Amino acid sequence: MARYPEMVGKVVLVTGGSSGIGLASAQAFADQGATVVVASRDEKRAQEALKTFPAGVKVSWIGCDASDGKSVEALVAGILRQHGRLDFAFNNGGSIDGEDIALIGDMSEESWRRTIDGYLTSVFLCLRHQIPAMLPAGRGVIVNMSSIYGLRGHAIPGGGAYAAAKHGVLGLTRSAALQYASKGLRITAISPGWVATPPIAGWMKNDPAFASTITGLTPRGKVATPEEIAQSVLFLCSDGAAAMIGSPLIVDGGALA
Repeated sequence: MARYPEMVGKVVLVTGGSSGIGLASAQAFADQGATVVVASRDEKRAQEALKTFPAGVKVSWIGCDASDGKSVEALVAGILRQHGRLDFAFNNGGSIDGEDIALIGDMSEESWRRTIDGYLTSVFLCLRHQIPAMLPAGRGVIVNMSSIYGLRGHAIPGGGAYAAAKHGVLGLTRSAALQYASKGLRITAISPGWVATPPIAGWMKNDPAFASTITGLTPRGKVATPEEIAQSVLFLCSDGAAAMIGSPLIVDGGALA
């Protein structure tokens, strides 16, 4: 039996849904009986991810670069063409290249723009096309991925641009929430702390000092799993979170307490 029966038969979009938090969230929505559309850039990885879903669930993949407006427009149009509606969206996509790992005084303008586009412009573009898709029904929920570093500074190399982008996601989320709450849309964000996604888990395994450092930032003594964050995303889209509009849900194991 679905924990959230209101999600049965609903259409959900998860960007960056082929690994980590995105994949765990897509699986969680599918477990509730939703029809899930996974969007990502890497088709090979996506096809492997789809194999992890149980037989009988309704899940599909559409290729999309969330930092490209035409790609996002085509993604949403494809969902409406195939399913006729969009009920929930989790804007989780975003990435950073190794060359972007620099202090602010050393970061190139190109790297700055790439980070902002990857983590902030991508969220704007998703909102830009998801909101019009939901408005005719007068209902819908959008959850944007931010971070605890959207609520504080980030000292590590690359952290300045990342934190700026994640602060921007929260400002954009709050503004969109205020603009569309009266029209039946609920727009909010989630701000996780460190999460054991495949890249982070790999770094922790290979670098005990790094693992000790980030574990030490979490009072409970361990970082979150993608599945734990996915359950929080699920809750934000549920009727139980109907009063949660604009402000982020912080899921950080006590890091900001």
